[in-house]
Amino acid sequence: MLIIGLDMGGTTTKGVLASESGILAKTVVVASDPLAAAAGAIGKLLADKGIQLDEVEAVALSGGRTKPLPDKILGLPVREVDEIEAVGRGGAYLAGMKECVVVSAGTGTAVVEVRIDGGRCEVRHLGGTAVGAGTLLGLGRLLLRRTSITSLMEMARKGNPKNVDLTVGDIVGGPVGRLDPDVTASNFGKVGDDVRPEDIAAGLVNMVGQVIGTVGLFAAKSVGLEESVVLVGGLMTHELLVNAAMKPFNLFGGSAIVPRDPQFATAIGASLKVLAMYTSPVGERYEA
Repeated sequence: MLIIGLDMGGTTTKGVLASESGILAKTVVVASDPLAAAAGAIGKLLADKGIQLDEVEAVALSGGRTKPLPDKILGLPVREVDEIEAVGRGGAYLAGMKECVVVSAGTGTAVVEVRIDGGRCEVRHLGGTAVGAGTLLGLGRLLLRRTSITSLMEMARKGNPKNVDLTVGDIVGGPVGRLDPDVTASNFGKVGDDVRPEDIAAGLVNMVGQVIGTVGLFAAKSVGLEESVVLVGGLMTHELLVNAAMKPFNLFGGSAIVPRDPQFATAIGASLKVLAMYTSPVGERYEA
């Protein structure tokens, strides 16, 4: 059985082709119209694998732009999957974990607890933060006239966050308790009149990454899974952001990983949910 999973994001649509044997193909489509993006992703996935449309059972949809879409796309039935469940299932699948906390850094950031026992998958929304890619883009446009995450990251590589962030060492001249002198005490707490744009970009990446990591870590600690944290989402394809997100784990204990293809977690989770509903001999099933 073949299921197509789509994550309808604000600027991109991520798509996967899934079967009982695993994920067969992945693609990313950029289009402003949700229906055009969905149809484009479906067509690209099928063309890449040489599969006919009538070989696909259904399309699993998740993400922020699912509401305007019809009940069928290219004649295929559409099944909407709650984004939190899709994030949890997809993150756990990518990490190969049965118990974990998935931190999904998209426009904002969601934190999800996943526990899999046999054929049962329990997903619980722990919380999150409004800080994410939207924050990075908005501040990048406002402060630096950068219009994409990629261009902002390129600028940040040439900068140093220590030129704008106040560190523990700046304040007290040495360590405080378990805090090393290099630990950030205040994001953008050391901005002077001669600050460079590259340092501002580096400071933005550092701030957003640290907030995501800190929120994810302490949410995971609340359910005893701080050693099993999975970081996913489009932001986690950028090394600078990942490095910043890992700092709270290094500082306060815990362990986090970024699996391969983290940007496809939601699309994968949606496809797995629908695939299970069609193939499971018990429990909830979709009507034909």
